[in-house]
Amino acid sequence: MIKLIIKFFILITAALLINTSYADITFENIKDKKVSYLDFFLLKLENKLISRSSYLRRQLFATRVQYSHISTEVNFEENNIVIKIYTIMDKKRYSKKRYKIKLKDCNQVRNLIFYRKHGYKFFTQKRDPAFTQEIMEEIFVKVFFDNMSFEEDEIKFLLDKMLVKVTIFNPIKKQELNCFGKINQYELN
Repeated sequence: MIKLIIKFFILITAALLINTSYADITFENIKDKKVSYLDFFLLKLENKLISRSSYLRRQLFATRVQYSHISTEVNFEENNIVIKIYTIMDKKRYSKKRYKIKLKDCNQVRNLIFYRKHGYKFFTQKRDPAFTQEIMEEIFVKVFFDNMSFEEDEIKFLLDKMLVKVTIFNPIKKQELNCFGKINQYELN
């Protein structure tokens, strides 16, 4: 019986030593892997978008289209950074109200997530001329390039290579509207 207990403790000790050394080797392998600065920036950009997308959730007093689901995705495709935003209109609200999705809804989704501004006047719902492309770039750089060590020419290059695709889905009418353009484009197409 004592021999059995001793063998059991030896086996457990050996297993722990083997596991510990395997873990050390695995952590060393992971530490040695290099991540490009672009990958790091894309991850930071996607995390920031996820946190800012909550701004599109339902409002107590609705002043714009209400959404029940918002998802974002950031990819590097064909030498461009492509940001995809997918929104689903609130089914409960729009089962009672008739609403046709408009291009301005796409622009508002982009504007609210990236710039925290509607981009449209409250009463007339026409484009706000004070919300210019320069202001959009200024806000974007301040929010998304904060604490990043990019040169000014690199920032301009990245802004030129960033595209956004917004999809709005109406679950009642089974309608979908897509708009696409540069991140700082005045109005998406």
